[in-house]
Amino acid sequence: MSKNENKTLDCRGLSCPEPLTLLRNLVRKAEPGQEITLLSDDPVSLRDVPAFCNFMGHKLVSLPDDQHPHRFIIKKKE
Repeated sequence: MSKNENKTLDCRGLSCPEPLTLLRNLVRKAEPGQEITLLSDDPVSLRDVPAFCNFMGHKLVSLPDDQHPHRFIIKKKE
């Protein structure tokens, strides 16, 4: 996966733990500093994605606002 090639992961319609599992797998393949946009309509993602980023050391560049689906931008740790 190229650092310049940011990815979008569309997890709409999926429920916990699928969005987080798919995100974890994509982050593993990403290069340090690469950004991943996650779309999710699962309300549990509002808790799980920030916790995942905090635990793994990735940066949560953008948190969802009141939009639906929720849109997270995650930057893989350098």
